[in-house]
Amino acid sequence: MNFRDATPGDAPLIAACHVESWRSAYAHFMDPAYLAGGIEAERLAHWTQRLTAPSPTQRIIIAEEGAWPIGFTCLIGADHPRWGTLVDNLHALPAARGKGLGSALLAEAARWALQHFPQAGLYLWCYADNHAARGFYAHRGGLVVENTAKPGPDGRTLPEQRFHWADPAVLLKMG
Repeated sequence: MNFRDATPGDAPLIAACHVESWRSAYAHFMDPAYLAGGIEAERLAHWTQRLTAPSPTQRIIIAEEGAWPIGFTCLIGADHPRWGTLVDNLHALPAARGKGLGSALLAEAARWALQHFPQAGLYLWCYADNHAARGFYAHRGGLVVENTAKPGPDGRTLPEQRFHWADPAVLLKMG
């Protein structure tokens, strides 16, 4: 598995990975009509914008197996004064799950955060109904520091949890 920084030309593959990941991981709690609808165009517009006009502290990392993209993560450095660097997205293609990709992407996120924002922690938001992801983050030392509900992409209000790593270095020691 290798990692590389995303370029604006990667917007279609990131959007496709994002859609496939959502349709697999969120099928049991998001509106099926939304997931089956035209989310490809919406995700493509989203990632095209994010890659062509990035935040100054944004980094998007693509994971590849051979020449094939299998997942990605999007980070916003020192996004929050208390919680630190935001893992804004972390998605793996369904066929790549269970092979260490999520742990490797979190380790890459931690490496970057520690290098560029060493005084900040690392955090992310996870849908409360995404039990597999919640277990994954908890197993890797993430602590739930907040429960809330926010409007989801499907238009419904969805419960979310903020996971936090005060010291992202813990993610470098996990596989």
